Amino acid sequence: MFKFLKKNEGPSISVVVPLYNHGRYIKSTLESVLEQTSPADEIILIDDGSTDNGFEIAERVMAKTPRARAFRQENAGAHNTINRAIGISRSQYVAVLNSDDQFAPKKLERCRELIAQRGAAELIAGGVGIMDDAGVPQRGGVAVDWLARSKSFLDRYGLPQLSLVNENYVATTSNMVFSRRMWDAAGGFQPLRYCHDLDFLMFAFESGSVILDLNEEHIVYRVHQGNTIKEDLARVRVEIAAVIADALYQSGPRLLSPEFGERDFEAFTTVLRNKQMSDMLCFFQTVRPAFATRTAFYEYATDAKRGTAFRQAVASA
Repeated sequence: MFKFLKKNEGPSISVVVPLYNHGRYIKSTLESVLEQTSPADEIILIDDGSTDNGFEIAERVMAKTPRARAFRQENAGAHNTINRAIGISRSQYVAVLNSDDQFAPKKLERCRELIAQRGAAELIAGGVGIMDDAGVPQRGGVAVDWLARSKSFLDRYGLPQLSLVNENYVATTSNMVFSRRMWDAAGGFQPLRYCHDLDFLMFAFESGSVILDLNEEHIVYRVHQGNTIKEDLARVRVEIAAVIADALYQSGPRLLSPEFGERDFEAFTTVLRNKQMSDMLCFFQTVRPAFATRTAFYEYATDAKRGTAFRQAVASA
């Protein structure tokens, strides 16, 4: 029977690390977990069919940590790997850490403090730092500007869920600590290559208590040429449109303030202008009620054969 560390105060937290071809980064990633001021109760790493030496490096780093376990599998994609790791883990809460990012030293301590102060939460997300391929902190550039722009929209309108639709200020699954109960209720991370994080956040806001701790840095996101989001912009935009359509279907008026006033209209129309995919959104929102689950809807929206027309539509928008 796995025994959790008794010196931790607050809920137990498992850290799950999906590893894929990040041999260059995985040592610093794991060290950021092992050096937490409030230790993880367990660490589950799964190598998703990497072709580099990342798994061997991870095993060496984790070798002296009895609460850490590592597994290998054939390539199955990020959402499947994260779901499998969470299924193996046993804690009350789960923290995801992608194999190219890093935790801030007090991330887990801060999350336990927030839960103690504010009561049980379904999901916690904090501030995000940006570093480059070599791990050097960034004070400017495309990623820094994007993050500042996303937070500016949130500060202006005070609509956290709609602001995520505009631009994802949480940035990555590495910035999520969430309850096992909510992960179960969500049906795990959905079959989306690029936007499984955004969908999970939409579900969290719809179904439970979310703590945003954006003034405290929780993680450092690494920007490099291999970031998954850079692979196929047209496919990314189809997934974004599908997730937004599902959010409109599931949350509807809860995306806005109770007044449905002029500022709500301004915020909503600003999002539509920024995304430049109104035709696709209208279509997806129209067909969404035909699907019993969002999983079935996402499978439809991202189907490789049918998706050609969708990708052409958003590419030309």
